[in-house]
Amino acid sequence: MARAKALIVWGTGSGVGKSLLTAGLLRHFRRLGLRAAPFKAQNMANHARVVAGGEMASAQWLQALAAGAEPEVRMNPVLIKPFGERGAQVVVWGKVDPRLSRLPWKERRPHLEAPIREALEGLLAEYDLLVLEGAGSPVERNLWPDLPNLKVAQWAEAKALLVADVDQGGALGALYGTWALLGEHRERLLGFVFNKFRGDLELLRPAYGLLQGWTGVPVLGTLPLLPLSLPEEDGFRHRLEGQGGPRVALLRYPHAANLDEFWALGEVARPRYARTPEEAEGADLLVLPGSRLPARDLPWLRAFLPVIRRYLEAGKPVLAICGGAEMLSEALLDEEGVEERGVFPGLGLLPFWVRMQREKTVLRRRVRLGGLTGPWKGLNGLLVEGYEIHHGEGLPLFHQEGSLLATWLHGLLENPGVQRVLFGREARGLDEALDGLADALERHLDLSALHRALGLAGGVHPSPAPASPDPPPRPGPVLVLGGARSGKSRFAQKLAGPFATLIATAEARDEEMAERIRRHQEERPPTWETLEEPLDLVGALGRARHPTVVVDCLTLWVANLLERGLDPVAEAEGLLEAIRSAQKRVILVSNEVGMGIVPANPLARRYRDLLGAVNALLAREAEVYLMVAGRPLRLPEGT
Repeated sequence: MARAKALIVWGTGSGVGKSLLTAGLLRHFRRLGLRAAPFKAQNMANHARVVAGGEMASAQWLQALAAGAEPEVRMNPVLIKPFGERGAQVVVWGKVDPRLSRLPWKERRPHLEAPIREALEGLLAEYDLLVLEGAGSPVERNLWPDLPNLKVAQWAEAKALLVADVDQGGALGALYGTWALLGEHRERLLGFVFNKFRGDLELLRPAYGLLQGWTGVPVLGTLPLLPLSLPEEDGFRHRLEGQGGPRVALLRYPHAANLDEFWALGEVARPRYARTPEEAEGADLLVLPGSRLPARDLPWLRAFLPVIRRYLEAGKPVLAICGGAEMLSEALLDEEGVEERGVFPGLGLLPFWVRMQREKTVLRRRVRLGGLTGPWKGLNGLLVEGYEIHHGEGLPLFHQEGSLLATWLHGLLENPGVQRVLFGREARGLDEALDGLADALERHLDLSALHRALGLAGGVHPSPAPASPDPPPRPGPVLVLGGARSGKSRFAQKLAGPFATLIATAEARDEEMAERIRRHQEERPPTWETLEEPLDLVGALGRARHPTVVVDCLTLWVANLLERGLDPVAEAEGLLEAIRSAQKRVILVSNEVGMGIVPANPLARRYRDLLGAVNALLAREAEVYLMVAGRPLRLPEGT
């Protein structure tokens, strides 16, 4: 397989929307039938998912789902999990690397290039297209040569998009300033994107012309602030906007982790982050999420102990997950300093001691719930999926104390059955939300310009296209007639849809014809299969992979046949017979040349008459359209 094409999404800073833009693009490319995959060389986040081979950043896990690819650790070969101000845990290819975790940042980098390059090259060899996500900004000149933005773009030979957050203000200056600082790396940029816009778009439109005038780089469009519930790269930036239902308070301690697993609450409940005990009061469900450093979050959580006890005395449900459950135990023991050396008294609501182990537990889980009582009894019998990711040992997978449910299992509230029991309805699900994201990109951005810049338009696509959700096309011939430049090819493309085989009859015999062919190629969807065949349309029809075939055009086909001394009418009769037996929808494009000036020489008049006869022959069994000034007229069937 040829090396994949690559696109990198850069941002003017963190939190501007790189992760979700990447996910939306991957879902769009999946719709086009491309085998696409995400890649982020180095992600700094405390939000991780468990996949085959270990753990990866939640953002790349979501992007893999968007692409329809199996999430794997190569898509995020380096994950940096911060330990507050004192360092970070370094995860390479899904596994914690203790040696690298102890090194200062500048000493760590030389050891990261090889695993990143190996992961990137492996994916480039296996997919049609990679969409890379940059980290922060690509113009932190104090950190150059930049590894996750510039170096990987160079290795992948990637084109680049640059996105800015309009909602934070200063987007025009941020885009221009980033472009100015990119220096020699500007040549990768193929477009700017404004993100998270609210208000009157006409106020922003003048910025398009200013940016293109200053930089020569076009603006591909503006995405509005989208009301989508999706896991966020950084849960602290996520706006918890509830849709009604039970009230949920999420305790947001300083080192809270894996907050992305609560994305569904925005659809099924009224969630809020509680930073003070007062903000936790009055909720129907209290949630203690995971923690990257439970020992450091314990002093913060002690202020909430009276609130938690009042919940339990009233029989109101409290859910403690992973690090949240560890802090409710009798004590945390970390003699080796895996996270924070020492012995730390817990809140004492669970009868267990938790000991930190150097070997990290990283597991996907599928569990049938049982033995639950009180507010949790409705979950009995449910088969739930989730994941474990922790250094602590000493707690059961699930344990109930009164109305307190403690578990190692992340992702419990992502299960639709759990949502139905606890909140009375289900969230739409990630697939539907990702489709909504892709719909927004296709509606608001000029993606055809992106296709052209990536060289996708009209390219031969080697991988099998996915099954279309639409019913198979009605078999038989469709004839699209019209004069030169009347819009025949464009209309045929619209009739054919995103998955079709093009049989191209043109031959590039001079520069003018080569330019015409190039323009047509750029306008074709990247998912079309292209067969170059100037003569043998019957053979090409037999080789076509798709149930819809476009022949463009019969005008040149008849000329090619005449040059070789073949009878166009006899060949057209053979083509019609092949269409009958092929059970494919065959859209035939042809010029209507008999309506112009009478040619001055016998050969030209013979060509005109033969093409007219071929058109008439095919029209007897075809659905026929006549293009006039770009508008199609459906011709009635003959009698």
